[in-house]
Amino acid sequence: MNKWIKLIISIVISAVGLYYAFGKVDLNALWHHLKMVNLIWLSLAVFLLIFSVAIRAERWQLLIEPIQNIRFHPLFAATMVGYFGNAVLPFRLGELLRAYTISARKNVETSAAFGTIILERILDMVGLVGTILIFGWFYPFDEGGRNVVIAVVVFTLLGFGFVLALGRAQSHLMEKIEKWSIFEKAWAHRILTILHSLVNGLTSIRATKHVGQIVLHTIFMWIVYFAITYSVILAAGIDVNWISVGVVLISTSLAIAIPAAPGAVGTYHAAAVYVLTTFFAVGRIESQAFAVILHAVGFVPLIIIGAIYFLRSSVQIKDISDQHIVE
Repeated sequence: MNKWIKLIISIVISAVGLYYAFGKVDLNALWHHLKMVNLIWLSLAVFLLIFSVAIRAERWQLLIEPIQNIRFHPLFAATMVGYFGNAVLPFRLGELLRAYTISARKNVETSAAFGTIILERILDMVGLVGTILIFGWFYPFDEGGRNVVIAVVVFTLLGFGFVLALGRAQSHLMEKIEKWSIFEKAWAHRILTILHSLVNGLTSIRATKHVGQIVLHTIFMWIVYFAITYSVILAAGIDVNWISVGVVLISTSLAIAIPAAPGAVGTYHAAAVYVLTTFFAVGRIESQAFAVILHAVGFVPLIIIGAIYFLRSSVQIKDISDQHIVE
């Protein structure tokens, strides 16, 4: 599918989400609720968000160690640049920008770094599956919700299983592929080298000595995400229990995976408003205010900090063109 068609579809999806969330909104009432936000809880949510990036960067350090030992701060900076890229670029190109940022600063191939980022996102989904199973035990999802949950669990486990199987068969598989006559050509051999590097990054978890720490980092990161959501719930003055907070976290996390405009604009808001109004009988204005605050907490600080790191680096947006990504 042409990238422009994909972009148009993403924008349309975001527009539909925004219309659902704010199509019927009393701007004066919404502004009143936004002004009443508890700044202490809001500040805590922002702090926890930045802390979660530190956890992510440290986990990335453990994942990329079999390829190269990299200090924490360059990985933290690259992660922030990646969030900035996802907020301003379509198609989640921030992930590629993140890979190129670390490869430009350290002696690691972009494709290998990108492989570790794909692995990281799979681990995120494994963490989400764990979160779904925990809160699904306490909250009875309806038939539609159960179908979504089952699909997420199945595809995540299949994806993670594929990574483990690929890591086990990697050496034998690459030996077979290298014998194909097409790879005698220079351009095809270059593609094979890139593929090999990408797979090395993707399967790096099999070579690491820190599986236990990686698991703990993933669990801790989702606990922090829960704490962020709960802090924003309290900042918005909404009275729901911890199980409801978990369901909101799951819904908004799934919404990020839906193709949409940069920053998950629209889909994120629609998920928050839908869950609060439909499942937990929260007023529409309160739900809209919560959606605005939660989205702002989750994206504005990362855009600002990520932009600072991006401007301080030698990386440019054009650097994520195809010729650089494969270097």
